[in-house]
Amino acid sequence: MDNYNQNPYQQQQPQQQYQQPQYQQPVYNAPQQDPASQVMSVGQYIGLFILSAIPVVNVICWIVWLCSPNTNKNKKNYIIANIVIWIITAVLSIIAAVAMAAMGVAVSGGF
Repeated sequence: MDNYNQNPYQQQQPQQQYQQPQYQQPVYNAPQQDPASQVMSVGQYIGLFILSAIPVVNVICWIVWLCSPNTNKNKKNYIIANIVIWIITAVLSIIAAVAMAAMGVAVSGGF
């Protein structure tokens, strides 16, 4: 019955089978452990706080750590935050001293 719909001059071509490409396992490269981006431990923070409390040693340590290219990023951010706080404190202290001097308040306490 279906023969009358087919063209007798047309040859049937064999059906091509689809071939799926070979499966490849995804390549997983473990991230490189950069010592400058690792999280600091509590003990390292305590050591940093103790060194930051010693008056002359703190400035020397801060300069060395800020200039070193392989210093931990957390430590650098902490030092930069400390320097910003120190600058803000110094500026506010100078403004307060000038304001008190302008009001006539004696800082030394003498009459």
